[in-house]
Amino acid sequence: MTQARLTELEQLISRVAMGDRTAFDALYDATSAKLHAVCLSVLKDRPEAEETLQEVYIRVWQSAA
Repeated sequence: MTQARLTELEQLISRVAMGDRTAFDALYDATSAKLHAVCLSVLKDRPEAEETLQEVYIRVWQSAA
């Protein structure tokens, strides 16, 4: 991951911490495909991976601050 990409993600997380829903959407768009692949790789079950992914983003939204 490039430094620019890391900085972009850090800025999105900071904005999510302030309750910025647009930043949350952008963070989701930027990270969900890769995170879904990781969940699927570990869990080996698509519905469980999708549920886990949803829980991860719920926690991000609730705990970003």
